Amino acid sequence: MDPAARGPLAGIRVMDVSIMAAGPWTGALLGMLGAEVIKVEPPAGDGTRWVMPTQRGMGTNFIAMNVNKKDIVIDMKSGEGRETAMALASTCDIFIQNFRVGVIEKLGLDYETLRNVSPRLIYCAISGFGETGPLARAGCADPIMQAFSGFARSNGAPGDEVEAFRFTGFIDLATAAVATEAILAALLEREASGEGQKVEVSMLEAALEIQSSRIAELLGAGLVPHARGSESPAIAPDRAFQSQDHEIFVTAHDDAEWRGFCAAIEQAQLAEDPRFATNRLRVANVPELYAIVAPLVRARPAIWWLRVFKRHGVPCGLAHHFEIFRHHSQVAANDMIARLDTRDWGEVSVAGVPWHFERTPCGVTPPARPGENTEEILGALTGSSNSGTAASVRG
Repeated sequence: MDPAARGPLAGIRVMDVSIMAAGPWTGALLGMLGAEVIKVEPPAGDGTRWVMPTQRGMGTNFIAMNVNKKDIVIDMKSGEGRETAMALASTCDIFIQNFRVGVIEKLGLDYETLRNVSPRLIYCAISGFGETGPLARAGCADPIMQAFSGFARSNGAPGDEVEAFRFTGFIDLATAAVATEAILAALLEREASGEGQKVEVSMLEAALEIQSSRIAELLGAGLVPHARGSESPAIAPDRAFQSQDHEIFVTAHDDAEWRGFCAAIEQAQLAEDPRFATNRLRVANVPELYAIVAPLVRARPAIWWLRVFKRHGVPCGLAHHFEIFRHHSQVAANDMIARLDTRDWGEVSVAGVPWHFERTPCGVTPPARPGENTEEILGALTGSSNSGTAASVRG
């Protein structure tokens, strides 16, 4: 990370007591934006420490979800630990928690309690289904929400079983993005009002937000989402085709790109075919269209098609394996992958910052070791780095 990189949130302090993915990634995003983020773990640790795969004994998800943070250990179930947590919260601008509804109240760290000690606190509560309703206290996880929100049913190939986006924590990460937006908006409002507020974000609402176009199709046009493989329900051609060696994605958004597509596959007459004269007709006759196109694409290698589609102004892309994508010159030129040296886990690669600020550049720093900053941060609360309080909460 560039030593000059401070980020636009420099000076903002965050207390992150969340676990697993949606909450921790929210804290990581704020940290990459320059905030000082303090991850608070219980003595047993965040469960993602042990989620496979691991790198030198530490879960790679824990490493990735907790970049740009300091790490302390507090037993918040004990009276002394709770008092310490409240004292730390009073020094922070933002508080993040994603416990099941009802748990944070038992710990005595709910919004009503914390705003009494810090009226300017932005309190972000992330839940699975929302804080009211019959499922408010139900447990949740990314694949459960993919299923509940209808997302999984629109994935996979036609006729296959219901399929979720695996290995990505797709809804978790989307929830973190929505939570970060809300926190930043609340910070902006605080500049005018001088007061903090509670921000509620649920995985269910985030799942609906990223499916807004599907919801519009259903409610506005009666189009029920279903599994279509890589095909778009609204544009044709718009899908992955198998070339001689690799899959490539091709799309034609308008008539000009459609004509370019026909020229690229050396079938200019298709542009005048009445079955395919407009996008609406192409979508209606998509089986016939793809029956013509697919064998042509399969006859030549991907590099051929990438060049010829580009020459004719048709958007296209190779379906990369990540191990190839991460080394692509475009990715490298924009620092989209960050390589970090850690003391305990060797070199790790994580996603780079997704924004570029001219005056306040951001960066990625390695995650702290669990409990690494306990004495430093809690000692500062009492004015002594060797305080009894700090020692008693290390677990």
